[in-house]
Amino acid sequence: MQVQFVCLLLGLLSAVELCASLDFYQKHVIGNMLEYECATVMQTRQINGRNGGCKKINTFLLDTGVRVRNTCARGDGTHNVGFNVVVCRRVVTSSHPNCRYTGRRHDNRIVPIKCKHGVPVHLASVQIG
Repeated sequence: MQVQFVCLLLGLLSAVELCASLDFYQKHVIGNMLEYECATVMQTRQINGRNGGCKKINTFLLDTGVRVRNTCARGDGTHNVGFNVVVCRRVVTSSHPNCRYTGRRHDNRIVPIKCKHGVPVHLASVQIG
């Protein structure tokens, strides 16, 4: 009975981590995008802030996901890796449901990715000069 419980618990933990990883990819990884596409991508991917409002800022890694996976294959913890990114910032005068964003591309920006059990779960704040 204890073995079954442990297996169930491990399965649930794996499911939670998988959901966190899928959420990470949905919010932060995109193969390619242009700066002016922020509003469209944020809306299409349903990326919102707390309480369903406009998210103030979101960073997209311009990557297929392979480098992200390889980064997390190095082990748990936070890893700093250089990525080309598009940072989308909410236009202050916009509000939900008509969120507007301005985007800015930054090449080879150091991005702190938090990995847990071999998958990405959080993108820490990206320092933009």
